[in-house]
Amino acid sequence: MTGVTTLDHVSVTVSDLERSLPFYRDLLGLEERERHRLEGEGISTMAGKRDVVLQVVRLAAPQTPGILLDLQQYLAPAGSTSNAQLGDVGHAHICFGVTDIDATCRELRDRGVELVSEPVSFELESGLLKVVFLKDPDGNVLELVEYPHGA
Repeated sequence: MTGVTTLDHVSVTVSDLERSLPFYRDLLGLEERERHRLEGEGISTMAGKRDVVLQVVRLAAPQTPGILLDLQQYLAPAGSTSNAQLGDVGHAHICFGVTDIDATCRELRDRGVELVSEPVSFELESGLLKVVFLKDPDGNVLELVEYPHGA
């Protein structure tokens, strides 16, 4: 085996792209790169499900444009809502870097976003690291991190 050489994309399954796009694009500031609809035998085979119809919007953070976030909505077959929480096997989260976590959290809270907690600080050799978890419109957990200045 030659091993992994890059990180291409991460995907998040959402129940309604038109509800999730304003959150990820307009509120978090990710930039839309492309949209496409996937259907047919190839996508069904790849997904291991019959008659898959998938709508995908690809987004990128301004400073890491080569790593994409795919928001995907299964138009068919209908999926179920996961109950996985932080700490549960099978649960994953995405972490986004921000420059001012306190200001970002105030703005998110003012716009109705559910924060799991207030930002928490960790003292590192390079300085103070701040992190917070929040939830997207479907309850998917995301993390924000503010790295020490100069790190």
